[in-house]
Amino acid sequence: MSPLPAPLPWQQVPWHQRRSYWELEEGLRRDLREALEMEAADLARRAEAALDDYAARPGTLGGQLVNGDVLATLLPTLRRNPTQGYEALEDPGGRASVHLNALAKRLRDRALGLARGGPVIIFMGGQATGKTTHALALGSAFGAVFDAPHTDPDGVAFLLERIRRAGCGEVHLAYTDRDLDGALRAMLARSEREGRYVPLHRMARTHAWAPFTFLGLGPRAGRGLWLYHVRVDDAGQDLMTSGQEALASVRARPKQAESAVAYQLQTAYLSLLRIQTHDPRTWYPRDVLAGLNRSLDPWRRLEADHLLRRCLESVAPRGAEGGSGPRGGSARGPEEPGAGVG
Repeated sequence: MSPLPAPLPWQQVPWHQRRSYWELEEGLRRDLREALEMEAADLARRAEAALDDYAARPGTLGGQLVNGDVLATLLPTLRRNPTQGYEALEDPGGRASVHLNALAKRLRDRALGLARGGPVIIFMGGQATGKTTHALALGSAFGAVFDAPHTDPDGVAFLLERIRRAGCGEVHLAYTDRDLDGALRAMLARSEREGRYVPLHRMARTHAWAPFTFLGLGPRAGRGLWLYHVRVDDAGQDLMTSGQEALASVRARPKQAESAVAYQLQTAYLSLLRIQTHDPRTWYPRDVLAGLNRSLDPWRRLEADHLLRRCLESVAPRGAEGGSGPRGGSARGPEEPGAGVG
């Protein structure tokens, strides 16, 4: 069995001391936005070297996999504190995302160049449904791999046209699907590994629209486009259908309006907060929970903030003993700066 990777400095900050970007003073938020903007602008200026760096990173299939979240890890400031960095990228007051979007287009075109007209696969679906896991598992069989929610019909149509113009005549599109409770827990577990969470309103949007966008591609099926529906089962019994069977399974799948999905996600999240004091499996990083609380409807945010404070009062003293986090993480040495503490 291979040893677990050593915790990064941001992961060693005690759980109860972590602070979301949104909890920082405006001056600190501005400094963070400006640092990210400068770094992103520099990456865009030296795009070829930046994309070489991207291709050298694990989880990119040598640059054949296009993933905007992995692209953002080229920013040194974001790597020092991923939770605050990803949050800052979503702040409308910042411009780093503009430069990253320009770089992402170059990444897309480079991946299509590497494909050399070979088959391409697109993964789509709501966040934390297993897209990246399947992309890495299957991607080596394709010339280029696109890994994103891809739930905007116009955006998918544009990408398909761009792929066609690149000379790739065989396109596979896989919709990965997962129940909301499973997706929420997977997203929170990922936040511990990568420092990245998804605001619940955005998660609701992609989960709600994904099946409709997929079904809208039905008329293209069999004409250079192969469709798949991957139903992820947390018990390990994933099910994949293809072609007309995939379309039929998605048509039969219960579909809810975005507002209903948002309500269900928020309810599931509040349920986790209610039990976290007593269940160590729900002791997720404090900065992630504070950030997620902001994405709740105002009338539910008050309860969520109260539940988080109650958990802190109960858990923080235990988590602070010996400098370890609630799950027994490594202690932060005195020589290290508080990389995750606002």
